[in-house]
Amino acid sequence: MSDHPLEARLISHHLVADLAARTALDTPGVLRLEPTLKSLLTRLGTGTIQNLRRADTRTTPGRHDGVFVTVHSGIADVQLQIATDIGFAALNVAQAVREQIAVTISHTGLTPGRIDISVLAIEHPTTATAAHPPSPL
Repeated sequence: MSDHPLEARLISHHLVADLAARTALDTPGVLRLEPTLKSLLTRLGTGTIQNLRRADTRTTPGRHDGVFVTVHSGIADVQLQIATDIGFAALNVAQAVREQIAVTISHTGLTPGRIDISVLAIEHPTTATAAHPPSPL
């Protein structure tokens, strides 16, 4: 028997992306996540390259519509694009989302790294719901 315990990796970048998405959507003032053309193209390109190379999943980015996560050396970096309610100050909403995601990441045992929040739209809630019905996670 070895004196060195085995290191288990149960927290994946996919889980962190899902947690970040749910945390953002649960923050008052956030209407929805905003997927971008860049994230779509990145997803398509990276997915194809990974399938060809069989990339190491420990450093492979995790994506969720509007969320991009990278986990490296126990640190989780998050990029998130959101639409906010016009009744809330967008800067305050972005800061609240950043703080809540940092807390959520801390609960996984990972260290929160860079957390970038981009507000891509500021809308009235009824307009946003009619234009973009909520999608299932």
